[in-house]
Formats: sequence, C-alpha cells, structure tokens
Amino acid sequence: QVMSILLHGDAAFAGQGIVYETFHLSDLPSYTTHGTVHVVVNNQIGFTTDPRMARSSPYPTDVARVVNAPIFHVNADDPEAVVYVCNVAAEWRSTFHKDVVVDLVCYRRNGHNEMDEPMFTQPLMYKQIRKQKPVLQKYAELLISQGVVNQPEYEEEIAKYDKICEEAHARSKDEKILHIKHWLDSPWPGFFTLDGQPRSMTCPSTGLNEEDLTHIGQVASSVPVEDFTIHGGLSRILKTRGEMVKNRTVDWALAEYMAFGSLLKEGIHIRLSGQDVERGTFSHRHHVLHDQNVDKRTCIPMNHLWPNQAPYTVCNSSLSEYGVLGFELGFAMASPNALVLWEAQFGDFHNTAQCIIDQFICPGQAKWVRQNGIVLLLPHGMEGMGPEHSSARPERFLQMCNDDPDVFPKLDDFDVRQLYDCNWIVVNCSTPANFFHVLRRQILLPFRKPLIIFTPKSLLRHPEARSSFDDMLPGTHFLRVIPDSGPVAQSPEQVKRVLFCTGKVYYDLTRERKARQMEADVAITRVEQLSPFPFDLLQREAQKYPTAELVWCQEEHKNQGYYDYVKPRLRTTINRAKPVWYGLGRWP
Repeated sequence: QVMSILLHGDAAFAGQGIVYETFHLSDLPSYTTHGTVHVVVNNQIGFTTDPRMARSSPYPTDVARVVNAPIFHVNADDPEAVVYVCNVAAEWRSTFHKDVVVDLVCYRRNGHNEMDEPMFTQPLMYKQIRKQKPVLQKYAELLISQGVVNQPEYEEEIAKYDKICEEAHARSKDEKILHIKHWLDSPWPGFFTLDGQPRSMTCPSTGLNEEDLTHIGQVASSVPVEDFTIHGGLSRILKTRGEMVKNRTVDWALAEYMAFGSLLKEGIHIRLSGQDVERGTFSHRHHVLHDQNVDKRTCIPMNHLWPNQAPYTVCNSSLSEYGVLGFELGFAMASPNALVLWEAQFGDFHNTAQCIIDQFICPGQAKWVRQNGIVLLLPHGMEGMGPEHSSARPERFLQMCNDDPDVFPKLDDFDVRQLYDCNWIVVNCSTPANFFHVLRRQILLPFRKPLIIFTPKSLLRHPEARSSFDDMLPGTHFLRVIPDSGPVAQSPEQVKRVLFCTGKVYYDLTRERKARQMEADVAITRVEQLSPFPFDLLQREAQKYPTAELVWCQEEHKNQGYYDYVKPRLRTTINRAKPVWYGLGRWP
C-alpha cells in the first residue's frame, strides 16, 4: 500500500557510504521496505567537482549492482522516455518487491545555486549548456511538429500554470499562522490536542503489580515451546533467573524483560534493533532461543506472555550504525505508540552514526518539527577493554543538551515540565529498577523525547546490582537522584565530603569507602538523570550537608564524561557558594 521512493544526487549516490548501507538493508527480513525506487538526478557534476574526480566507477549508480538492482539510464531531455522507464521501475518494484534505480541523465542549468558561477570550474560544459534548449521548449516543439498541440494551446497551458503560481504567491502573503500539522507526513492523530499540545502534563506511576512481575519473570526463565533443546549454559542462566524471581529480585536483563513484557500487555509494540541484540553483546539478554538440534528453529519467549499482547520484534542488524539507526529513527517517527530501541554493540560505536544523532535526533523538534521517542542503549564503562570499547562519549550528548546551566528553573510540575522543555533525555542508571522505570516512563509520558541511556557492562552480573520487586510495585517511579541512605543520613552535619556520581562508578566508590572505613564521613549521591538536570533534588542534597565539600566523581578523564556539564549546573544549584571539585573514581 506504500511505495518507497528515494531521491538522490549523482555525486552523493556514488560518494556517500549510507547508500551502500541502506542497499544492504533492502532484503533483510526486519528492515526491508519490499522494494524502493531510487531516482538519481544525475547532473554529471557535484557542486564544482567533475565525475572523473568524484568516483571510480563508470556510472554513479554502479553501487546498486551489489544487490543486483536493475538500473535504467534515461535521457532526462526526453520526458516520454522518463515516464516509460518510471512505469517499468514501478512495475518491477510491485512484482518482485526489490529495489530499482532510475538514473535521470541530465544537466544543471545554473550553478550549485542561482548565485553560483559554474564557469569558474566547468567553462566548456557551461558553454554547451547555454546553447541547450530547455526540456520544456524541446518537448513543446516536438509535440507542435507532430500536430499533437498547436502554439496557442501551448502558450495557454504555460499561462495557466504561471497564474496558479502567482495566485499562490499572493495568497501566501496573507498567511499569519504556520500550521505545523500541514508539514507533517505522520501527524500522530489523537496524540496531541488541536493546538499541538500534549493531552496532559502528568506521568502515571511506572510501577507494576506483583502478579505481572512474577508472570513475566517465569516466562523469562522458561522455554514456552515443547520439544525445544536449548544450550546447557543457557539452561543455567534461565535457572538463575527463576531463582531470582522466587526471591523477588531482578538483575539488569530481567528488569529489561519486565519493562518490555508489561508494555506488550498494554498493547505497545516494542522493536529492539542493533548488532547482536538478540543474545546481547555481553551474553546477558537471550531474547531469542535457538534449538540446538534443528537448524534455524528459534523461539522468542517474549511473544508468549499474554493472549492478546502486542508483538515484540528483536532483530540483529547488519554491521551498520548510520544506516540502521536512521532506519529506526524513521520507524519511531511513524508512530508514537511503539517503543523503538537501538542498541550499539559498544557505546563507542555510535560515532559512525553521528550524522543521524547530530542532524536529526538532537534537534528533531526544533529543526524538523518532529517529536520522537527513540531510545539509544549505549554500553559504557572504562573497564580495560581498550580505547574503542570503553566510552559512549557522554560528553558529546551532554554538550548538545538545551538546558541553561546558569538558570535555576522555576517550574510547576518540575519533573514532567523539564522533560517537555528539553531536546532529549540523558540517563545513566545504577539500579535495574531505575532502568525498568525509565523504559516504562518513555512510553507512558504524554509526549515523546529521545532517550539516551548509558548502559552498564560489569553491572550486568554485579552481585550488588540487583533490585527488589518492592522498587517496582505500583506507586514507585523513576528516581532522578538516589540519595545516600547509609550512616551519613543519621548525622549529615558531620559529613566532610559529598561525592556526586552517576552509573556504575557508584559501586566502586562504596567499596572503597567501606575499605577505608569512611561511611560516616563521605556521602555518595547518585545522579541517575543527567539531562534535564535535577536542580531541585540536588539543591536538597547540597543543603542536607551544609559543611561538606562537594566533589563530582567519575571514572572518565576530566575533559570527558560528565564533569564539564555537571559543574556549572551544580554551582547554579548551590548559588555558587562553594567550588565543585573533580574526582577520578578509579584505583590501580
């Protein structure tokens, strides 16, 4: 019912790697569009660069040969030939559900824009172009010579079209209000009010009743298909999950399972995509079980939770970040009622999708007038795996947050209003329960914002990184800040130092604090939501320890991580009463 058409330029079609990446998505089961018609406007030049300098292949469309797509080269000065070729392309796509390319061999009459002078760099080419009759004139002369139309009829058609344009231009001057919905191809009917506002500014509790938690946990620790042989190591993992459920606790993988399973019950389609996400890079997820005796026989327990649940799609992607993240962004744009997640194999790997992040996700609402609820899961942690497998570069995401570091917000409904005003949400959870809540909050909010989650690696199996069912029951919610509830809470006036931190480094700090017997001297406050910044809660924390020095502690270098983002905001929070020191949370 929908035909996908992509419009390209010749230089970009040959030069941009995204073209190759998306061609290789074209026939993958979870990514295919069942055929896309690629129309290449082949001006035989790229800005000022000749084709001989812009590609190594004879044609700009040769990249399409990697998937054996038919390529039609057609003279764009012959409109009837173009129509014929486009009909053939549409029929091919409709019949075989495969990609097809139409190469419109044409020219650019002016420079790169109307002000640009092409004679500087292509003088002979543009001497020829100036002699060339425009395509409309050539086609009109052909039809007149064939007796199909006469000169007055041709001039009448031109005048009629000019009149349409002139009248539209005159009417445009009377437009006083820009109706955003007129510019949206996916306007999300029923999601917003008539004036484009959310239907409410509240978020319900993201907790879940114990019966549902137990049921999801039991399915997550079982094989819901008969005569299905799983790997022995996986049997041990499922047994461990079952024991956790009996003990009313969850680890990271089980918390994710609980969040997904509960949303499926509520009719929310969930799509998790990325490299090796079915098993999980760190062998913790196992959402697709493989029969050890039957080739290609698989089972997805998540699709066996409830009788009338929404579908769960989990799909290993090709080894592409730019193309796949772009695809998932579009998927999330089509509907607000689906939770779409893209997970990087390691957080560092988002760097090859930086264009999608910088150009489309970060400024999506301000620049493109689109809300989007896509979730990025970025494994992060300086854990000795080398420079390309450690940092998800949180400093990049935080640098692109739109909140003002020098202004303490004066807001009603502080939490939700802050979320509505921000361009995206950045979190680094330290507990499975908080991870559970932030995933559920993402879809239960009355609006959509991108969510960036720095996910753990070592915490996936850390014995202390566990949460009780009690932290996930009705009435519970995502905690933007987790205060220290240990001995320091009994006598806060005696605390000498407050360590603010986020994510996995918390467990390193508590271990070291215990080893040095400093539980009564040092408070450790976890900032779970970095952006929008929890000014209100951190103000409360700073006031709780009036004589303590304030330190932001992280395992990243001082010019990386969170420090440069957090420092001015913490200073604003305490009205610049004290310095905020940097602490490196790593020991040899």
